[in-house]
Amino acid sequence: MTRFNLSEWAIRHRPLMSFFMLVIFAAGILSYVRLGRSEDPGFTVKTMVVQVSWPGATIGDTLLQITDRIERKLQEIPYLDHIRSYTAAGQSTIFVTLKDDVPTRAVSDVW
Repeated sequence: MTRFNLSEWAIRHRPLMSFFMLVIFAAGILSYVRLGRSEDPGFTVKTMVVQVSWPGATIGDTLLQITDRIERKLQEIPYLDHIRSYTAAGQSTIFVTLKDDVPTRAVSDVW
């Protein structure tokens, strides 16, 4: 009993194999042409960084006069998830994060 030899069959049916190769090549070109053009998917960053500098201020002044006041005002933002802040002498950095379920088109209005 002889085994089926695919290479031998392909050589004997050369016109059919040429047709299959042409169809596969055309399908590849068609797939490439219909491929999406966007390199990166669209996404919206839902975190904002607020940085305030007050040269010469003590850490207590910075905390009371800047960080606390800004945090209280930021609490009024709709869709607010959480606020994280870092305060140093004369420097305040506040990270404001919105909830994940915020509609993308509403993010720019919130900011």
